[in-house]
Amino acid sequence: MATRNILVVGATGKQGGAVVKALLGLPKSNPPIHILALTRDASSARAKALADSSNGLVEPIQGDATNPKPIFDSKPKRSIHELFLVTTPGKATEESQAIPFIDAAAEHGVKHIVFSSVDRGGDARSWENPTDIPHFLAKHNIELYLRDKAAKSKFTWTILRPTAFLDNFSPGFFGSMFPAMWYKSLSPDTKLQLVSTNDIGVFAAKALTEPTDKWAGKAVSLAGDEITLAEAKDKFKKVVGKELPQTFTVLGAALLWGVKELGTMFSFFEKEGYGADITALKKEVPVQDFETWLRECSKWKDQIQK
Repeated sequence: MATRNILVVGATGKQGGAVVKALLGLPKSNPPIHILALTRDASSARAKALADSSNGLVEPIQGDATNPKPIFDSKPKRSIHELFLVTTPGKATEESQAIPFIDAAAEHGVKHIVFSSVDRGGDARSWENPTDIPHFLAKHNIELYLRDKAAKSKFTWTILRPTAFLDNFSPGFFGSMFPAMWYKSLSPDTKLQLVSTNDIGVFAAKALTEPTDKWAGKAVSLAGDEITLAEAKDKFKKVVGKELPQTFTVLGAALLWGVKELGTMFSFFEKEGYGADITALKKEVPVQDFETWLRECSKWKDQIQK
């Protein structure tokens, strides 16, 4: 029986890891799927653990997203049918990570590409709203390139547009810094849309494996909750039984001032905001709201007071 190879970029990262997890949770399919997990170091402990826990369904592949041709030309030669693509800010621009990958995928006959982008005001508005946030703008540029390349090639695409991550509330330094930045920059009645990386993985797995005509040419903004900071604090105390960790607001203000992109992004939250249709999403998937995420998040589970 032929195998359906799905290449997942950033498989040991948050989004890519969530996609791998969601794919592994799917019922057995015909033809069976085989996950090629792209990582910068296939010998890392995380990559090995991923492979060891998957009963042979996950194969770590080492490669550089900015130089994808060797990934597709690697031996043994494999046909890659679907691709999950995610980019991250860093030394290499996001365009330099995505555009060569899209070109190589098209050249090597990939049938469907799922790209994780960012919401910029809803499914329709996002196409026309690049914003002045550098990493939002980069993802907008990639979306346009993907759409235009597909129109001239033989592959189809789906774009997922997550909102702010619920994972920003994970225990740790940034988990306490995020509420401080929220408090300092947003009005008390401003609601922020949030999504779990788990749900990004669920939607990506659906777009990668369900009939192409259901997902081809669709851009979907993703969120599971829309709340004020006060509501977030109330929900956290209700579920975990203690106050939401929040560092000194002066530190939040300093970070917003020192990292210009963060300040610009929070300004977008206040002036424009995300625009995912949460009601419609819940008809497709039981997306996690803040309370559900807290109860199911492995990092908070042990701290929840019974």
